Amino acid sequence: MGVFNYEQIRQYAVRTEVLALITLVEYGNLEQKHNALKQLTKIAYPEDISFDDEQEFFTEELIRNKP
Repeated sequence: MGVFNYEQIRQYAVRTEVLALITLVEYGNLEQKHNALKQLTKIAYPEDISFDDEQEFFTEELIRNKP
């Protein structure tokens, strides 16, 4: 297995995870939406944001008032 195959498999795994998280944001309960948005933000900005488990990053209004 070469480096190219490894990168393809890794990209496919991240794509699958993102699709699952988007589904949770759309159809999950409030806690699932919060955790999914937090994880999506970590994937989108891996170096810019550091999360603490205690930190409340998204509020209920942000989740309820999606466009």
